[in-house]
Amino acid sequence: MEPKKLQGDMKKSFPIMSKGMDKGYQFTHQYNPELAELLRQLFTILMRPFVALRAKLYRTFLKPFRKLEQRNIPVFRIGVIILGFFLIQTKDISFSFNLTNPLAAHSKQNDALETSNNGEGYAMPINEYAPVSASDIKEITAQEYIAKYKDLAKSEMKKYGIPASITLGQALIESRAGNSRLARENNNHFGVKCFSKKCGKGHCTNHLDDHHKDFFRKYESVWASYRNHSQFLQKGRYSGLKKMGKDYKKWAKGLKDAGYATDKKYDKKLIGVIERYKLYQYDK
Repeated sequence: MEPKKLQGDMKKSFPIMSKGMDKGYQFTHQYNPELAELLRQLFTILMRPFVALRAKLYRTFLKPFRKLEQRNIPVFRIGVIILGFFLIQTKDISFSFNLTNPLAAHSKQNDALETSNNGEGYAMPINEYAPVSASDIKEITAQEYIAKYKDLAKSEMKKYGIPASITLGQALIESRAGNSRLARENNNHFGVKCFSKKCGKGHCTNHLDDHHKDFFRKYESVWASYRNHSQFLQKGRYSGLKKMGKDYKKWAKGLKDAGYATDKKYDKKLIGVIERYKLYQYDK
């Protein structure tokens, strides 16, 4: 490529850089013409591959489009439409993918065990704090929870006559095997609510910031939560359950019939978690 033609191509390809070089050349030429010419030649040599690359890109990509534009074909509009279509398709795929699991989780959540407002302190249907089914509890987590609290459940059974399988089963699904927010922050393993409007400090906490019915009991220990649960099942509509002895199936049905939960399949879910982890073995 001839120097003059190369310089002309440089000015077209890199106008700002060429303009700056021209000013530098004029300034340097006033004091040292030889140095100015040397710099210009050096700049020309360095820019040669860039000019050649730009020319190749133009011939490969831009020139065909310009020919189409000369034929009054709206290349730019077509490109924008294609790009927009691609973005829309990508967004739809991403949107569908992201919604798959949340929708499934929401469906499972609606099917989860939900305790009811029985007027004596047990939870109403609340999303985050609702009990879960056996399938929603991880196997290892459940086994660890059972190993940790089976002796406590057996101790409560000896004192209050409630089958250890029932106590452990309810604790598993109410506290998500000890991983629910209430279990972690309040030591509340049975979703027990507080309906008193005059509570002392540390007696309960508000998790939904709604009204007094959204206050949950707070215990100093897990043992206190188990003990409160045992005492609760001694009175009111649950007092007659003792006649069921250690028959966990009758206990589960009795809890459902007494209105312990709004879930119509509460007894089946409770029986399901008891039989899945063979909790009946601790009733002996």
